[in-house]
Amino acid sequence: MEDRESRYERIVRLRSDPSTYYALLGMRVEGLEEGKSRLVLPVEKKHLNAGGVVHGGALASLADASIAAALATLMDLEREGMITVEMKINYLAPVRDGQLSAEGKVIQKGRSIAVGESCLYDSSGKLVAKATATFMIQPRS
Repeated sequence: MEDRESRYERIVRLRSDPSTYYALLGMRVEGLEEGKSRLVLPVEKKHLNAGGVVHGGALASLADASIAAALATLMDLEREGMITVEMKINYLAPVRDGQLSAEGKVIQKGRSIAVGESCLYDSSGKLVAKATATFMIQPRS
């Protein structure tokens, strides 16, 4: 298993590739700790729905990505992969502009299943969404 620093560098590198969904939305990793992550998303017009607020799908994507990044800090990325199998999100307040931040955290990690949560905040630090997700951990082929 690679050392923690190499693993964290890999997590950021994979999520910084300009051809990924992360780049399409404009998400970026701002911090990693063991079992935790912080991702940000500067709100742009492309994130807004017809009502002028950030689309729930963009919020869900940011939540999912933050939990996955947190989980990746605990995995052997050479030998294991992960797949989101279930996610629930509560939307608590609308966001129209500024920057979103998501704090992902692993609640439980087993050999084949992991559960995590994400809290999403607006630029003022107000909680705007909360999500929980279950991931399947599988050996890489």
